Amino acid sequence: MDPLRDHASLRDIQDYVAKLEAERGFEGRPATAQCLKLVEEIGEVCRAVGKLEGQPEDPQGRVNDLGEEAVDSLLMLVAVVNRYDIDLEDAFRRKEDRNNTRVWRRPSHL
Repeated sequence: MDPLRDHASLRDIQDYVAKLEAERGFEGRPATAQCLKLVEEIGEVCRAVGKLEGQPEDPQGRVNDLGEEAVDSLLMLVAVVNRYDIDLEDAFRRKEDRNNTRVWRRPSHL
């Protein structure tokens, strides 16, 4: 499989993940299974953040690099949305158009 090109778009990333899943034999997994993997990967992101923030950790536990865990999470998220043929770039732009019409207030306790 060809490597992901520099400065890839979201569409490029989605295509790359689809090819990656096919190559590794994961393309037939149901979306629910991918969602469970996504939650697992997000948990690993949280553990990596905790380690960086100095939170106590299990010396027997495995804590990986935050960047690597973020990539694993992104791969799983893209795998899920790919199963429903969602164009992430289009969805991102539509959602941000809506978000830009909202009034954002900072909570008073911050």
